[in-house]
Amino acid sequence: MSASQEMLTSQKFAERAGVSPSTVSKWLKSGKVKGVKQSGKWMISADQLTAVAPAQSAAPAATPVASKPIAAAANTSKSAPAQRTYSIEEFSAKTYLTVYGVERFLKEGRLTGRKDEAGKWSVDHGNMERPDIQHLIRK
Repeated sequence: MSASQEMLTSQKFAERAGVSPSTVSKWLKSGKVKGVKQSGKWMISADQLTAVAPAQSAAPAATPVASKPIAAAANTSKSAPAQRTYSIEEFSAKTYLTVYGVERFLKEGRLTGRKDEAGKWSVDHGNMERPDIQHLIRK
């Protein structure tokens, strides 16, 4: 089955888009995403992922750009404490991304951040100013 024919439940769609299921419900109600009800569940075409998460479809182009700030931050560890960072949980609470979504975005290079010695991620505050993240911020 090709990606354009693949149908996802709202839960699976949310996981792949890196957002919460309630965000997908809001998108369905507002018309940002189109779906059909089958047996009481919303089914959404997988090709709509590119419409709601354009950075996901452009991941190869976005990854080199996003990896530069990570490398720069690692080389300038003296200035790192001056920059505001968030834990994955804090960043998730400020956005419509789930904790899993924030971690996935970090691993894919769609968010900038770094791991500490214990392996815990910290997310750079600069992500809040990025146009591709702006629509995910809770208002």
